[in-house]
Amino acid sequence: MMQAARQAVEYAAHALGFSALGIAPAQIDQGPGLQNWLAEGQHADMEWMVRHLPARMNPELVLPGVRSVIMLTYDYPRADSRCAPGKVARYAQGEDYHKLLAGKLADLDETLSFYGGQQRCFTDSGPVSERFFAARAGLGWIGRNGLLVRPRGGSYCFLASILTTLELPYDSPMPNRCGTCRRCEQACPTAALHDRTCDARRCLSYWTIEAKQEMPPDIRAAQGEHLYGCDACQEVCPWNRPRPDDKPVDPHLLMPAPFAALSPQVLAELSPTEFESLFAGTPIRRIGLPHLQANAAGITNKPG
Repeated sequence: MMQAARQAVEYAAHALGFSALGIAPAQIDQGPGLQNWLAEGQHADMEWMVRHLPARMNPELVLPGVRSVIMLTYDYPRADSRCAPGKVARYAQGEDYHKLLAGKLADLDETLSFYGGQQRCFTDSGPVSERFFAARAGLGWIGRNGLLVRPRGGSYCFLASILTTLELPYDSPMPNRCGTCRRCEQACPTAALHDRTCDARRCLSYWTIEAKQEMPPDIRAAQGEHLYGCDACQEVCPWNRPRPDDKPVDPHLLMPAPFAALSPQVLAELSPTEFESLFAGTPIRRIGLPHLQANAAGITNKPG
């Protein structure tokens, strides 16, 4: 019965465009890594991570009776669509992935419900240790940049999770294949990477997206052309090289041409109406116009 449920959800996930699916037991020791990272203050001012820690470490608090964690990957573009200066993280170049994947997860929820399961579904929006469970479910390993790295597809993917009361067949983790490579650590503009974690206090993705305070001078000096997020550690990863058999990505995740051509100077002078028109329904809208303008100004005001 549970093998049939697994086959059904795998078939449905493939039809919906997910690139891979793996399953891990819900009740498994996650180790002290996250607690240590938080205790050291590497989460900067993202206090919601501290508040959600008990639930993140114990899925039973999220879904009573949970047995399995289904992890899925959904690929986003490896190529940068910007033709004007100002780098935008590839995951944010198209539509808001939360909304895009929510309907697909609802379909998978319905499939599992047919077999008697109760579920809760998340895409980077709930108290689930998604990278931990993705690695435990055999989808890849945690690279030196703290991201899930897959032998086919690298790290350019969204992670989605389904907590279910069904006890489905589990997958086995794969060995870490980073070896002695440290290209991601060496490429980080602010030296934020160490011990397979990212120190948000130094991360350009944090400062250009999450931070509520002004960027410190040393981080601003290293900003370069980063307008929203940073893919430096992913761009140099050998596992992210294009492959001849790469499949086309969801067109909803591609950058619209009008945004691709806008210079940082133009972005720094957008009106609220223009901002809404350009970025409604995208991840960039979440940071608001003032934050985007400050990021753009940090690029345009560089010496030389």
